[in-house]
Amino acid sequence: MSENKNILMIASSLESGVIDKSVIDIACVLKKNGFEVSVVSAGGKMVKELRKEGINHYLLPVNSNDFFVVRHNLRKIMEIVRQEEITLIHTFTPQSSFYGFKISRTMQVPYITSFLKIYPRTFWPFTKKKINYLTKGACVIVPSEYMASYIQIAYHVPSEKIVIIPQWIDTDLFNAHNVSAERIISTASDFRIPEDHFIITTVGKLEKSKGQALLINAVAKLPLEIRNKVRCVVIGSFKEHKRYKSELEKLMRKLGVEDIVHLAGEANDTPALLMLSDVYIATNVEPKASLITLLEAESLGRPIIASNIGSTPEYILDNETCKMFNPNNIDELVDAIVWALKITEEERSEISQKLSTNVRLNFSKSVIPQRIVNIYNYVLGLK
Repeated sequence: MSENKNILMIASSLESGVIDKSVIDIACVLKKNGFEVSVVSAGGKMVKELRKEGINHYLLPVNSNDFFVVRHNLRKIMEIVRQEEITLIHTFTPQSSFYGFKISRTMQVPYITSFLKIYPRTFWPFTKKKINYLTKGACVIVPSEYMASYIQIAYHVPSEKIVIIPQWIDTDLFNAHNVSAERIISTASDFRIPEDHFIITTVGKLEKSKGQALLINAVAKLPLEIRNKVRCVVIGSFKEHKRYKSELEKLMRKLGVEDIVHLAGEANDTPALLMLSDVYIATNVEPKASLITLLEAESLGRPIIASNIGSTPEYILDNETCKMFNPNNIDELVDAIVWALKITEEERSEISQKLSTNVRLNFSKSVIPQRIVNIYNYVLGLK
């Protein structure tokens, strides 16, 4: 049994992604539970949140694949482990898990991993081996039962090593009572969202796996009297996928919905945008490990339509508040949109209450990261 509770977390970066936010939240919860926490990363705008909480941060280019940089990083991290008397390492990406694996073997310090996304399958031996480091820890944390099954099959991870801890969100930030009317009005103006239309939103990078083309086809297939009442706002960065954006714009013109569907780019105020929504749609056509934006929309009480794929069913409450569709069946998506249009004000109020309560109790930042403390205590052998 270890008397020290000194944790080292290794993250590729601390910018704004789901994994980056998870690192920050876990580090802060550990600090509040009496752990001494140090974080190694290549930096990013979220580092200031660690410093505000008095958490050590070591800046190293751990996102580099250069052989000499990797060797230097390994040496420096081993110095940190000795200096901080680290008793447990937690890694979050294939690259950071490489360091966890090497240090664990060399210095006999246990490491655990969080396997939070589905990585493209590859036959390149080096890339494949890097991903495998995510599965070598004393335990592997995954955000859904789907991911647990996935890594058992794809990476042969024993079930006894897998711990399922769902992703979480800040339910104070995504709280309908905390989103001011001024913010909502400003966002409506920014995205030219009309007051007298039924508003559909979807959030995610413009890429084929997100299924934006599927949504555009479904909107075009709505009966004319319904389609004229609808506006669809597609939020997401297209900087890395400009060709796909052009394909979507061509599709919209071909189907005659360029005045109905708006490719709006990135949103500065996602809670306000979601508050303007009458329904939130997730049209993934490939499995995802977790669906953070789905939880954000639910937390704000928005009815949900989502493709029945991957971990989606685990982030859905019930058939009264959410409708799922087969991503290969566009008619099911059309029917789901019609369902959302027919929701009465009374039903909408009940749906909002049920969804926000469910997220607050089962997917809140104030609840879920605490479970990771239990895992740390288990691995360290603490009571």
